[in-house]
Amino acid sequence: MGLDKKNRNYPKVTIIVPTVYGGEKPMECLSSIKKLNYPQEKLQIVVIDNNTKDQFHKKIKAKFGQVITIRNSTNVGFPKSVNIAIKKAPAIYFFITNDDIVFEKNSLKTLIDFASNNPKVGICGGKQLNYQTKRFMAGGRYFNLFTGWQKNIKGIEKQPINCDQVDGCTMLIKRKVIDNIGLFDEGFSPIYGEDLDYCLRAKKAGFLVTYHPSAIFYHHHAHTMSKSPLSQVYFLGFRNRLRVLIKHANLVQILSFFIYHYLFVLPLRVILKKEPIIVPEVRALIWNIKNLKMTLAAKNQVASTNIV
Repeated sequence: MGLDKKNRNYPKVTIIVPTVYGGEKPMECLSSIKKLNYPQEKLQIVVIDNNTKDQFHKKIKAKFGQVITIRNSTNVGFPKSVNIAIKKAPAIYFFITNDDIVFEKNSLKTLIDFASNNPKVGICGGKQLNYQTKRFMAGGRYFNLFTGWQKNIKGIEKQPINCDQVDGCTMLIKRKVIDNIGLFDEGFSPIYGEDLDYCLRAKKAGFLVTYHPSAIFYHHHAHTMSKSPLSQVYFLGFRNRLRVLIKHANLVQILSFFIYHYLFVLPLRVILKKEPIIVPEVRALIWNIKNLKMTLAAKNQVASTNIV
């Protein structure tokens, strides 16, 4: 049964869609939002055009006139794009997504209903299925501060599960979380780690982070980062993983991570898997040393957050 479009009890939601490359996939994303089983008058869509070469903002204006478009002269990165949109379009809920996500029609309503009925939940996210194969890709994750490993929830669960992280491409955030812990950390720009960091910050403030397997989203895998050099992907991944650890781990956990990583993980990946990660990881380590003061300031800010 469809929603009663005249029902005024549904909360206002801002859907945030950053894009770097434009093209057809973001158009498909926006089209799926327009088909959501949710009152369209309660939705405001904000697209952040990070200097797309095809001037994507013009295409949006032509096809989706009511979508708010913000064009940047450079790629400001994912976390800053999200922050710009949050400031531009206030709402009760914010849904953060990628431009290569296709919404199942009940996906947003499922998350809104769940979050509204569970006051302790501050952030929740859905199940990602591969757009082509419809196989499970990701959902909720656990994060080990001693090893730096993220572990996926398997995808066979039927009920919502509290976890450490939901991905930034299917992330619903309550306004009160933002009011309490602030915006996304732009030190993670352009991409990677900002969603994990934000979820860990929310948990430290006393909110629950929950994965909801009944909220379905179809993901064109690696649409954005597949266009980046592999060395840059390795660099950003490790750089921001280290930054997450410095912000959230204690000294024992950080020492444990370095021992585990350099004695077990790095040799395995270099010798057995033959991954070219040494140079990117050295660059990542140097970056974190140079920016340690900034990261420690962010760590202190997390420590001073009020508990709900």
